[in-house]
Amino acid sequence: MVKHKINIEKNTLSWEKTHSRKCDSVNCKKIGEFKAPKSRVLLNEYFYFCLDHVKEYNKSWDFYKGLSVNQIENSMREDIIWNRPSWPLKGNPQKVMEQINNFFNDEINQLNPKEKDNSHFKNKLLDESLTKEENSALYTLNLKLPLTLEKIKKNYKKLVKIFHPDVNGNNKKAEEKFKEINKSYKIILQKFKNEQRI
Repeated sequence: MVKHKINIEKNTLSWEKTHSRKCDSVNCKKIGEFKAPKSRVLLNEYFYFCLDHVKEYNKSWDFYKGLSVNQIENSMREDIIWNRPSWPLKGNPQKVMEQINNFFNDEINQLNPKEKDNSHFKNKLLDESLTKEENSALYTLNLKLPLTLEKIKKNYKKLVKIFHPDVNGNNKKAEEKFKEINKSYKIILQKFKNEQRI
């Protein structure tokens, strides 16, 4: 029995084809190995340069050439959000502000646990009717708007149990904190009652 050997011609595959480009610089006969975008608008179309000419091209490249200051600023702002559209936040303004504050407070706590600042974003709609003293009282009682009587009393009782002089002995700091909590409680309670009457 005779074996037939099949004659297979070796074809070069499309990705194996190699062809050299000439450098796009005038009067240069070197191979253009390096790609460079043609312009800010044509970022997907390229010139092909040799190493010397691509270095020269890169030194003179100015992405913002021909744009006004406002156009440059808008372009930079779009780059921050990766040129994707953004939509306004929806929902209850109190919830939106609470989510934003929680996000930033978590970030701050992770980066620097010693510095806790709850005044990242002040919502004018919520805070405009509060005095500085009332805002301070809210912070002391660890409360956030909107308030309910139940919430105020719950936080007050919790803090009083922690800082009561009978629990802390002769600790002056705890005593001062206890006085501050009582004062804040009276301020917030008064504010809450006044708001209920309106």
